[in-house]
Amino acid sequence: MSPMMIRNCITILLLLWLRVGSTSAQEMRCCLIAQEPCRSVCSKISLASPTDDSLARENATRAFSQVCPFDLVEFWNCVNSTLREAREQENWSGRACCREARSQLCRASCARVGSRRELGGSCRWSDEARLAECLDRRDEAEQCCASVQDASCRATCRDLLSKSSKRSQALKAYNVKGCFHQVPSCMKPALDQDKSPEDPKTYMHCCEQATRPGCMDVCRRSLHGISSIQEVLDALEERCGPVLPHSPFWSCFLKSSPNKPQKLPLNAAKLACCSKASRAHCQSLCRRAFHSDWSAWQQLDATCLASNLEGELRRCLDDTEDACEIGCSGLSFCSSFNDRPTTLFRTCNAAADESARWEADLWMQGGIISGLGVPVRAASSCPEETLRAAACLLQLRPCESRSHETRLCREDCLELLTRCVDWSAVKGHNAATLCAKLSPLKADMACVSIRPFLEDPREQNELLVPPPTKIEEDINVPCRSNPCPQGQICSVHPEDRRPFRCTAGCSLGEMSKQLVAAGSWVQIPRYEHPSCYRLCHCSTTGKLERCRDLACSTSGLALVQPSSMASGGGSSCWVQGSFVAHRSTFYLDCKPCHCLEGEVTCSRKGCSELRTHQPKLPCDCPNHYVPVCGRLGLTYSSACLAKCSGLLANEVEYNSCSAREPCAANPCRAGEICLRRPRVCLAPIHKPCDQFECVPSLKMCEQRLALDDRFSKGPICDTDHRQHSSMCSLLRSGAKLGYRGPCLRGCSLRGPVCGVNGETYASECAAWAERVALDYSGPCVAVGLVSDLPAPRCGSAVACPPLARQRCVGVTPPGACCPVCAGAARLFYSKKQLDRIYYELTDESDKRVVTLEAMIDGLSRQLGVAECSLRASITPEGDIFLVNQAVSKSPSELQLSACVVEIEKLVSRVAERSPRIVLEVPLSALTRAEVAHSRIVSAANSAEAVASSRSVEMLCVAIVAFRLAIFRLA
Repeated sequence: MSPMMIRNCITILLLLWLRVGSTSAQEMRCCLIAQEPCRSVCSKISLASPTDDSLARENATRAFSQVCPFDLVEFWNCVNSTLREAREQENWSGRACCREARSQLCRASCARVGSRRELGGSCRWSDEARLAECLDRRDEAEQCCASVQDASCRATCRDLLSKSSKRSQALKAYNVKGCFHQVPSCMKPALDQDKSPEDPKTYMHCCEQATRPGCMDVCRRSLHGISSIQEVLDALEERCGPVLPHSPFWSCFLKSSPNKPQKLPLNAAKLACCSKASRAHCQSLCRRAFHSDWSAWQQLDATCLASNLEGELRRCLDDTEDACEIGCSGLSFCSSFNDRPTTLFRTCNAAADESARWEADLWMQGGIISGLGVPVRAASSCPEETLRAAACLLQLRPCESRSHETRLCREDCLELLTRCVDWSAVKGHNAATLCAKLSPLKADMACVSIRPFLEDPREQNELLVPPPTKIEEDINVPCRSNPCPQGQICSVHPEDRRPFRCTAGCSLGEMSKQLVAAGSWVQIPRYEHPSCYRLCHCSTTGKLERCRDLACSTSGLALVQPSSMASGGGSSCWVQGSFVAHRSTFYLDCKPCHCLEGEVTCSRKGCSELRTHQPKLPCDCPNHYVPVCGRLGLTYSSACLAKCSGLLANEVEYNSCSAREPCAANPCRAGEICLRRPRVCLAPIHKPCDQFECVPSLKMCEQRLALDDRFSKGPICDTDHRQHSSMCSLLRSGAKLGYRGPCLRGCSLRGPVCGVNGETYASECAAWAERVALDYSGPCVAVGLVSDLPAPRCGSAVACPPLARQRCVGVTPPGACCPVCAGAARLFYSKKQLDRIYYELTDESDKRVVTLEAMIDGLSRQLGVAECSLRASITPEGDIFLVNQAVSKSPSELQLSACVVEIEKLVSRVAERSPRIVLEVPLSALTRAEVAHSRIVSAANSAEAVASSRSVEMLCVAIVAFRLAIFRLA
């Protein structure tokens, strides 16, 4: 194509773009008039930006004057006209809100107009919730502050009210600014809201935001020694600088409510289960019992939980008390339940073992068997071993793997009751009627069989897994007995030298056993709106604080309408003219979709892939590895896959995200050092998804270390795999940051290596530190086609490493090249739910909870085997893909099996919407989970199988074509 044709093409595209909106057309017309290089500079500078002020205009003019000759009269006239229009509208208070606009056209229009009314044609308000909310606050502030005579105080009043919806906090800041003598009438009610003095110590957490030397120390001493918060603010203004409401330090005092404990339900975890009740009166009883009326529990238990109709509610409540966990050992009475390392149990402990002994003795002595609703006694002919197994099963509660059901299988129940019940003393009942209470309604429903527990597990050779002969081949579940102090959470960290950590936790109510980790956000059901939630933050002091109501929403995609119909405790979905039941899976335009509480989520798998099961990429993209980095920190193997995910051309940059240097632009403030901090943001509206972190320089670091020993907590691992006690120690040594956390064990330092996410890492340890599984050695050079068959995907372009064990259970992660031995799962999540959470969280540090890193941290806390490590990536279809790998390079069969069972346990919790999932952000956004692993014959055999399959397919195609040709000739 000739240069003239290229210029004509560009001109046509620009003219087409000009038709999008007249507000931005003026700026583009100016650029179109200019010539290179002036045109290039012009296209990169917004003449009417949302942050438009005299300094911005001066910078724009200076940039133009350096490259644009002044003899371009028409260009300069256009620029001056545009700047003049922006200057004329500068007094509009809503100008500061323009940065909240999501649409580029809306943002540009907002920067040029002088009132909200003029935005009607450029902004679609259904998509601009943040802009509308900001403008509402600005309008309210204008009306409130209009009566203030002093211009400076009037401006201060408007600024404070537009940043905080709480009048009492705005009033404090207003007084601090010296305007206490001109309090507007709208603020006066705040003077009488709370006559009791506030405890300044409730603001202690704000001191952590101090950045000035000595400010943190002054803050803490002031809050401890001064009884009036007003006097504290006065003291801080002298030492910590002027009150700047936008700074993290001052905003904590001015816009955050005091750090007071929130009133929690009696049991927030069980309250989250109430929506699972199938009957309205059971939902009502459940909410009463677990919100504030504990006396309703007995009625709930008697009228609802004893019924087969409420199996889902019963399972959910069980999960809040005793979740299904792997393994059972150390029992004396229930010895036949020992040595089952890959079976799930709810209560395998000494107390349950002793309860089973007492229950079996009672039955053998003629005592009544409880739980059946009628007086039933054991028959004298019943074998002692059978009664023992029944009592142990009742107390230890083994879990069925798919749905974690603990009900006895119907066939086993009938046989047990027929042989072991004295029916001469029972009237009006038989084995069938009693088993209707003990067993599922249908034979194909999830259940637990008693038969395996009537035999020694070593004789059964459970799951065909040989028992370990060496200690290093066994599995360790360090958190099973909870070695942590009361109020702390035990979490497994396989790569650490000590395989578990104890961290502070927050209780979910005075009657709740479930804890959530400090630093996490939880969503608690609101009693007045059962389908709505309240977001709360778990502090290091073990209290849920900073609570705020999350916007209620059950709307899904554009084609989905919210429905008042319920199915299984949730809202059904309105899809293309008909209702789809809650928690059902269906196909829409050949794509597998799922309905959850009124919202539909769909995979991007294509029709041809589902019909033929042949490996391919979404949108039929070619398997060329030409990586681009998306704005959310995710690397796509090609621009085609990025476009397929919905990204625009201006939202990607060529090359992988790991090849970019986020600190090149020096984004940190003076006295701070920029360090690389990769992250993948999951909320589509997350802007920007920063890939760096600002830490104090060495001098500032030492000062903060002296004031706050928490800053000294590490450890930190450098690029030479040396561990440092803190970030200060790392900076003092002159070493470079490798990754945060202790130096990992069991991984290789040789590199580079390619991760399954298509990113190149310096070593396997560096990949593991970011919770990414290794694909192959060397830099990334290929992308693998997506298929359910665990086989090599990149041919001769890549040399796959050997499998940890031959014929193992494993997977080839989507987009990766090589199979791995691991348990694997694909998770689907609601981007709309994450958007709502992101929108509600105001502090940038809090918004990091909606990242892939936070998601994996939350999921890892659900797992308990120290020999397995959970790693994750985003698939080419946009889903989350998990692999739970053995840490050892030569794992035993038992260790591999444990990794598989753990991932299946996680899938069940997500599928069942366990409170351990739905209460924690961002896990609450998970809508569906699928097991993705299968048996790998061998890497070589798999490749041969794929080649053979393709050959057969080509032969079939040739036969069909031959028959068609004959048919046409005939």
